Amino acid sequence: MSETMRETTLAHDELVMRIAQRTFDPQRFTVYTNTSCALQRSVKGQYPHVVAVGTVSQRVEMVGMVETVESLQDLDTAARRWRPLEHLQAAMYLYVPRGYCTDARALCLRQRIRISDFRDYGMEGDTLQVARCFA
Repeated sequence: MSETMRETTLAHDELVMRIAQRTFDPQRFTVYTNTSCALQRSVKGQYPHVVAVGTVSQRVEMVGMVETVESLQDLDTAARRWRPLEHLQAAMYLYVPRGYCTDARALCLRQRIRISDFRDYGMEGDTLQVARCFA
């Protein structure tokens, strides 16, 4: 693996972990991340980037995929990553860089991929901000 590819992979792994920490209440969910460094929790044989399990129900409540500018360069490839997750009987969240929500949503509508919620993320100073794209 080239040094640039290794840095990109580590940056993505860090982003997955930061989004998981930032967006879920640890009182309500046990959150697992699946990164290139460690796979923590599968769901029916799939490894979405984020898996949130209800602390009371002990059921998988939500799965999420975290995309980057690089991973969205080929939208058809991205769609192939998302499609297997829509059948997991959990809410499916898609996290994309700020400015990419409209394209991701249009792709999902065009290819009939069911996404429960679209979120975008970006840095404001040193703080990662995550917000719903569509109300």
